[in-house]
Amino acid sequence: MAGPVVGIDLGTLNSCVAVVKDGKAVVLADEARTTTPSCVAIHQGRELVGAAARRHAVTSPQSTVIAVKRLMGHAFDSDEVRAAAARVPYTLSASPLGGVVLEVENSQLTPVEVSAKILARVREVAEKALGEPVTRAVISVPAHFNDVQRKATKLAAERAGLEVLRLINEPTAAAFAYGYKKHQDFTLAVYDLGGGTFDVTVMRARGDTFEVVATDGDSYLGGEDFDYAIAEWLESEFNAEHGSDLSTQQAARLRLKEAAEKAKVELAAAEVAQIDLPFLAVLPDGSRVNFSRTLSRQKLADLCKPLIERTLELCDRCLSTARIVRGEVGEVLLVGGQSRMLAVRDAVKSYFAKEPRRDINPDEVVAIGAALYAYSISADELQQAAVDAAEDAYDVAVRRTEVARKIVREVEDLRAKPLDDRGLAARLQTLLAATQADGTIPPEFNDTTVPGSIGPITFGVSESQEDDSPRMLEPAHEPLQLEGLLGNSAGGDSELPSAVKDLKDELLQLDYKAAELIEQLAVDVRDGEASKLLEVAKERLSDNLEVAKDASDEVVEQIKSAVEHKQARRVNLRDVTSLPLGIASAGNIFTVLIDQNVVVPTELKRVFTTHQDGQAEVEIRVFQGRARNVGDNQLLGSFVLEGIAPARRMEPKIEVAFRIDENGILAVRACDAESGAQQGIRIEDPLGLQQVEPAEPAGEDGLDVER
Repeated sequence: MAGPVVGIDLGTLNSCVAVVKDGKAVVLADEARTTTPSCVAIHQGRELVGAAARRHAVTSPQSTVIAVKRLMGHAFDSDEVRAAAARVPYTLSASPLGGVVLEVENSQLTPVEVSAKILARVREVAEKALGEPVTRAVISVPAHFNDVQRKATKLAAERAGLEVLRLINEPTAAAFAYGYKKHQDFTLAVYDLGGGTFDVTVMRARGDTFEVVATDGDSYLGGEDFDYAIAEWLESEFNAEHGSDLSTQQAARLRLKEAAEKAKVELAAAEVAQIDLPFLAVLPDGSRVNFSRTLSRQKLADLCKPLIERTLELCDRCLSTARIVRGEVGEVLLVGGQSRMLAVRDAVKSYFAKEPRRDINPDEVVAIGAALYAYSISADELQQAAVDAAEDAYDVAVRRTEVARKIVREVEDLRAKPLDDRGLAARLQTLLAATQADGTIPPEFNDTTVPGSIGPITFGVSESQEDDSPRMLEPAHEPLQLEGLLGNSAGGDSELPSAVKDLKDELLQLDYKAAELIEQLAVDVRDGEASKLLEVAKERLSDNLEVAKDASDEVVEQIKSAVEHKQARRVNLRDVTSLPLGIASAGNIFTVLIDQNVVVPTELKRVFTTHQDGQAEVEIRVFQGRARNVGDNQLLGSFVLEGIAPARRMEPKIEVAFRIDENGILAVRACDAESGAQQGIRIEDPLGLQQVEPAEPAGEDGLDVER
């Protein structure tokens, strides 16, 4: 049977997992918390993940990895990694292929490996809550994640033992959670300000189609940046007060960062937060000094104003791309823990001129949306699995009921025909041989003249010897028919199939009759052997009835489950590309094949040509980004197309095709029209990152755009 499919929000600071149970999305708790800290720590060679790692960070920040999501899919010499290296208390180094390695307490970890450990913990939380294995998930990613970052996330999930049914953009998941049960058209803006990233998405729902109109974002704009803004202010205040410089005192700076985060959280409910840090730092004269400051809600808003304004600039760009004005947005949904900040809520309210929705928990909404989408795309499979399980359980119930009926019928015969103890023992021995311990019946004791029915059996007694004493009702058990319940109608008939009703009715009769018959027969039994055999028959009857009743109950539960899955809403989710995708053409110019905000899945082709006479091969370098020069964009991968038919420059026609699947993952193929030579690439190893060498033109062996 298909197991549960969960929805996971793999967050920068916290992760969350949810599942649909009885048609409703439920967040699964981790140690009484609805979220799991996205932290991994190494302590004396032992790994800590989640809440334990978060607690460890208080005393040993240098051996605790937090916010690794910000490093996912980035080259070591990228601006993002350089910014992170200046802030984290551990060392970042380059992998042999140009990726990032985190050196934590004599251990070397990649961002994918750290994320895999977090996902493994989240999976463990789900399995503990559900009481069964969890191997499949829909996982959310920031909408602006590029191809490499998406593949890194998928690889981390696979290393955690999870099959990724779909990667879903975080704002899309949030919108899905909002609109899944609405069954009405709407236009929604999702403002998603999480711990490390910001996304804004405009989405429309029309019937059962959820369509992303446009999306934008920044992978280095989130709650962490708000914390650093406060911490930097505190550091400048300390330096001014003591004429000192904290830049070399890493432990003190980490305490400031922790205090900043705590004060920010307090100001969600209070007007003022008091910050007291005893023995914060050591002055040049060797003395240790305390530090105190008061942070008001207004000062917090002033410190974070540039960050909030940056989010609104991205909102401007997203709405412009979507070609809609603010007044056309029907609802605004706040997502991500940082969106709880009052200054953020006020800014969003002012920008859209409407009150943002606050009835959905911003920490849980993405996981809930991912779980609902997981349920939507797997409902057909889950329905079929429930049907199969119902049919299997029905077969067990019927088989065990037949065995119980045979025993009851034979006991009736024994009571009707007086036998001495020796004869009774012989008949009981025959009965037990005919009803084996596993509930099966040897073929020679079956009457197959009517499919599914059980005719009279005599266990060696001819029909002429039978008397006319009343017998148990012997109904024919029909095959299980579920078409009426699971037909084309939305809900179907809620009544149980007649075969199940008849089976349960007979089990009630058998249960009542069986004990009475055996007790009556036992009164006259004197022989020890016959008595023992009668006890075995009684036990076997009881066992078969119990199994049959349990199986019939399972049939009912699985039928209910199948009906529930049938009623699940099937939706068509149309997401879009987050960034332009293209290749390097002559002069290192970025030539776009698939632009930003193109609906996926999609495939687009473009014809290129050679740059010099007799060119037999071309290198095709694939990039993602917005810059005109490829050196300012992200290199996703490269390959060489060989075997180009000899020709003068600009004559060959080389078709390059880009295809993006529903997860936003890219495959590229190139083909020479004349020779038929073709080659392609699907970048499956996101750790094999490369960085474009500066000032290296694509001219000699590269492509030129066909004129």
